[in-house]
Amino acid sequence: IYHDADCDGAGNNTVAMWVFDSSKPNTTALYDLDGDGRCTYHARIESAGRKMFPTSTTWRMYCGEAAGWVSVGLTLKETSDKVPVTGNTVVSSTTRGGIAASVAALSLAIMRTLLA
Repeated sequence: IYHDADCDGAGNNTVAMWVFDSSKPNTTALYDLDGDGRCTYHARIESAGRKMFPTSTTWRMYCGEAAGWVSVGLTLKETSDKVPVTGNTVVSSTTRGGIAASVAALSLAIMRTLLA
């Protein structure tokens, strides 16, 4: 999960966004942090704020060709408890880094549920 001011680097994207992507971001790049020259990612929220992603908002998530882009409301809370989401997916967070990992686990659980 990272904040990208211009996801394809072409300069025509007027909306910055938080991106959930499988590509590791370049931490020294100013834009197109995954370096692919395209706006390709698993999920996004439009946000000019780059210090911390919103903990309660609606993400646009790609759930495959059949479902396409869907809006998914997520609320993240710090906890020291492990919370079962679906099947054997467990979301646990004790730090801000843990919240990012929780978003990843929860996003995958939601995608699995929507595609089932």
